[in-house]
Amino acid sequence: MKLALILTATIGLVAAASRVAEAYPQFQLSRDQTCTGCHISPAGGNLLNENGHTVAESTSQLGTAPEFFYGKIPLPDWLVLGGDLRGAAGYIKTPEEALVGFPMQIELYINAKFGPISIHINGGPRPPTLGNENATRVWSREHYLMWQQKPDENEGLYVRAGRFMPVMGLRLAEHPLYTRRYGGTQLYADTYGLAVEYVAPKFEAHVTGFIKDPVIDPVENANGGAAYVETRLSETVAIGAEGMYKQTADDKQFHIGLVGKLYLPGPDLLFQTEIQFVNQLVDKTPTNPVGGAPKGFVGMLMVSRMLGDFLLLDVGLGHYDSNFRIANLDRDCVDLNLHYFMTSHLELVLNARYEMIGFGKGGEDGAYALAQLHYRL
Repeated sequence: MKLALILTATIGLVAAASRVAEAYPQFQLSRDQTCTGCHISPAGGNLLNENGHTVAESTSQLGTAPEFFYGKIPLPDWLVLGGDLRGAAGYIKTPEEALVGFPMQIELYINAKFGPISIHINGGPRPPTLGNENATRVWSREHYLMWQQKPDENEGLYVRAGRFMPVMGLRLAEHPLYTRRYGGTQLYADTYGLAVEYVAPKFEAHVTGFIKDPVIDPVENANGGAAYVETRLSETVAIGAEGMYKQTADDKQFHIGLVGKLYLPGPDLLFQTEIQFVNQLVDKTPTNPVGGAPKGFVGMLMVSRMLGDFLLLDVGLGHYDSNFRIANLDRDCVDLNLHYFMTSHLELVLNARYEMIGFGKGGEDGAYALAQLHYRL
């Protein structure tokens, strides 16, 4: 029985801790004003642009050529290739204790650009969906067509149509962070949508309408929309507002939140915070004649600092309450992430967390400490 509990907990943590490569918002304000300063996508993440390659090289200890396969494979100007390989191993307590090791990500990326039009596709294996294993062992998490108003610049108007993650909040890479996991953009929540986005040094806005994936059984069985706007009050201060509406066959859910970013150049500290109020309206059904309206809250504060040229330290506090009306459901955690950028392609990461439920009154405390290896093609 104990072995079964350990296996169940391990599988659950793997699903929670697995992640795909996203942007590092820790570099915004401290290194650049926008995500498009380093990434091709207006939302950040995945493929780097020329400036992103320069940052990858300059923030690593040993440097090395930052291009795809170290620039050994010549590519035409209209084609960008890349990919991410990740694996992790370490200790978990959920509350059963175990040592675990698992692959996290194997993905390849392609971006083909023809003037203002570009096509982005990524693909790789993923954990199969129960009852639909053959169709979900290998997939394309993102594939979309994009029009860019200024194809040779990193700002302006963007329009995307296809499969991608709706843009919300801080868009941090670590999916177990509460605002990612419970804030509407959890792992594998990518879905089909249409996004209109505008990015400039002083201001950016993202509006996305999305539908339930008609091909596979998705994590998000919802239709809806999301919006995020952010203004940079100065080169070191930014504030944002966000909202999301989701409707499934059984409920409706509203997310409303605020984002704040503050960079202190002297001590080289970046403060990032996100808070969301979540209102869920559960429909009445024959099996649930009462329905319900749980109201929740999710928030986090993260402080980041570069330690020298190639170490990045994050320390975060998270809080999540799925229903204010029920005592001791709330979760609180302390997160620590230490990134070591060895080369422009190779990163070692320590992810650690200590978590309490109802400050010890809602269940046993949990924890994990995972060493992660990340190689960017």
